Amino acid sequence: MSKLACRCGHVIVDQTDGLPYKAAILPDGQEQAFFNAATQLANDLLVAAGAGKVDELLDREYTQGPWRPRPCEYFEDRLSSSYLACTSTAYECSRCGRLWLQKPGLEVFVSFTPDSGHYEAVLRADKPLAD
Repeated sequence: MSKLACRCGHVIVDQTDGLPYKAAILPDGQEQAFFNAATQLANDLLVAAGAGKVDELLDREYTQGPWRPRPCEYFEDRLSSSYLACTSTAYECSRCGRLWLQKPGLEVFVSFTPDSGHYEAVLRADKPLAD
């Protein structure tokens, strides 16, 4: 999504990273699936590294195309794919505070209005994680 029109008339724009009004929602029912996928990914990479077979793992996973990632890129690629499969997006209108939550697996958003009727910055991260 690049733009979402809020009911108040404000246009929510998503064209960069680190937006203070955007979040990923990991439903409770998806947490275990995500952590299982992350654990399996880490285990596969550690086992391959211990056996000296990381190149074989990367060749097997990336048989298409000329690009083959480094192990850290492989880990990030697979982990982010698992994360995206388990999460949906939320936006908070910076004018009226309305939360827009994506229906899982769809490009459809449902809105919820705060009792205060104004922007509360509930999706803003106060302390970003270190890179």
